[in-house]
Amino acid sequence: MRPRTRAAEENRNRESTGAQMAAETAETAHGLRERKKLETRSALRAAAVAMYLERGPAAVTVHDICEAAGVSPRTFFNYFETKDDAVFDWDNRLTGHLVELLAARPADEPPLTALRQTLRTAIPALVADSGWRERRKLLGAHPELVPKLVHSNSHMAEALSDAVAARTGLPSDALYPRLLAGAGMTVLRSAIRAWDPESSAEDLLAMLDSCFDSLAAGLPEPTEGDPARSAR
Repeated sequence: MRPRTRAAEENRNRESTGAQMAAETAETAHGLRERKKLETRSALRAAAVAMYLERGPAAVTVHDICEAAGVSPRTFFNYFETKDDAVFDWDNRLTGHLVELLAARPADEPPLTALRQTLRTAIPALVADSGWRERRKLLGAHPELVPKLVHSNSHMAEALSDAVAARTGLPSDALYPRLLAGAGMTVLRSAIRAWDPESSAEDLLAMLDSCFDSLAAGLPEPTEGDPARSAR
């Protein structure tokens, strides 16, 4: 009986090892597929921004973007519904990321501080992402796109308001969460609009900090030498 028991145990070990290897192989394949999807999405986004900046939004088609990114229109529509969606993809992705970061902040942290640190954490990766600096230049060159950005950001403000409500235990339709989320979005927009896209992420973070400092102080009128007095 003992040899037969050993053989059965060896078979079970082989089956367990085989199952583990199969699971690891499937996990690796899934990881590769997800990375490929992210690379394709990033390529489409960067191509859309670059072509909008070079030709102007009206002169660019989905086919142009696909040709530049080396994918088919069918692939494009797996990711985006319109060409503008590719340009504003950062904002849609950023919304979920900000909500996750805010939820992960220490529970005893004041809401304004938590929101400030959430934005500070998100910005460096955003600036480093391919095409984001060019997108900032694009909005300056084509202000007709700004209303679309505002519309996109309205969803971000709503999501942040819900996240603030969850942190504070207030109803989602209470005034304070909406006020704080709206103030945070205004700070972010103001800092980005004042930031030179040719400069570093640290410069953008400094502008963000200056905006939050001013907000926390009750928005006093800026004194001589205050960065808030500078114009671009």
